[in-house]
Order: sequence, then C-alpha cells, then structure tokens
Amino acid sequence: MRRANQGGTRRRSTPLRDRSETHVTDATPAQRNVQRHNQISIRLHYRLDADWHRLEAQQWNERGFCFFHTHALQAGPVAFKRSLQHFEGEIVWTRICHDEAQVSEMLLNEAIHRQADRLSSQPEMQQRLLRLMRVQGMVEAKQRVLTTLGGMPEASLWQQQIRQRMQEALFQSGVRVASPAWSAVVADALTLGAVVQDLERWSGTLGGS
Repeated sequence: MRRANQGGTRRRSTPLRDRSETHVTDATPAQRNVQRHNQISIRLHYRLDADWHRLEAQQWNERGFCFFHTHALQAGPVAFKRSLQHFEGEIVWTRICHDEAQVSEMLLNEAIHRQADRLSSQPEMQQRLLRLMRVQGMVEAKQRVLTTLGGMPEASLWQQQIRQRMQEALFQSGVRVASPAWSAVVADALTLGAVVQDLERWSGTLGGS
C-alpha cells in the first residue's frame, strides 16, 4: 500500500457529465449483504490534488463506506487517512444529492465543530462536542446543545443557510476498501457504541430537559 504522503494517488475533481448517479463497479451480493453501521460517523480526510479535505464516513463496515462532499470526484483510487493511518480506497459510485435533511445535519455538524474549536480550553466539553458531531441523527439534541452554547442561529437565518447550501452541488460517493489500516479504524469505531446513549443523556442535561 502506498502511503499518501509518499507519492500516493492524487485525485482531481471533474463535473459529472449528466449530473446523475455514476456507477463504476457494482458490489457483489456478498458485499451488499454485509452489515453497515451508521450510529456514528468516522472522521477521515481524503486527498484531492495536493490538499487534504475532511469527511465523515457513514454506512461503514470493513469493506467500505459512503460520504458526502462538494467535489465531483472521478471514479477510481483515492488516498484517505485518519490521523497517522493512511490507506487507499476506490470510489465505485457517485451521485448528486439534494436532500434537505442531509444538508441540515451537515450544517449542524459544522456549527458544532466551530463550537468545539472555540472551547479548546475546556477539553472535556470539546471532546463531547466532537463525539456528538460524529453521531448520525440526534438533530434535536444537536440543536439544543448549540442553542445552549449560543451557536444556533435564529430560525429565519437557519432556513436561509439551508436554502443557500441546497443551491450548491452536494455529492455522495461509495468507497470500497481492502486495507488493514481501515480495518483497524473500523474496529476502533465499533467500541464506541455506548457513546450514543451517553451523549443523549448529556445533551438532555445540558439543554435543561
């Protein structure tokens, strides 16, 4: 496996020709039937040209994951990393996505990330926020926490932000991976199952419910 910081594959973004879903290679029946996990996301980075871009891997298992992004990535190999763990995955499909619920959750997670950056002097709170950002769903809990921290916009401004983001191209891609480094990342994520219940209790306490 080539390390991404030692001459690894570089990807370029190009517009999808018909702005519809593009399939490269269908998964085998065995791959489709393997359980996927979505209770938390896995924070990764992917390499595009010379830059690394953050992503949240969803619907993941040892054989791959899906993620949302704003670049029309070409099919084929892409360099990924989590901290010092580098691995390569293959984008096997990409589609345009204009789902308001997905856009709203992306904006919520971005706002939570900004609050976490602001609270660098409170490491315990910062880590709870970063874990909350990784949990899929829990929209009301995330809004409650942001409101308590003063990071939730007024309703009219929030709807305006959603409309603006909906006008931008949002893509979802599926990635196939066969890498010991990715398997280790998945094994680590599977140990965090109890985090969801803990965050639900914490967000309720913080929001005063």
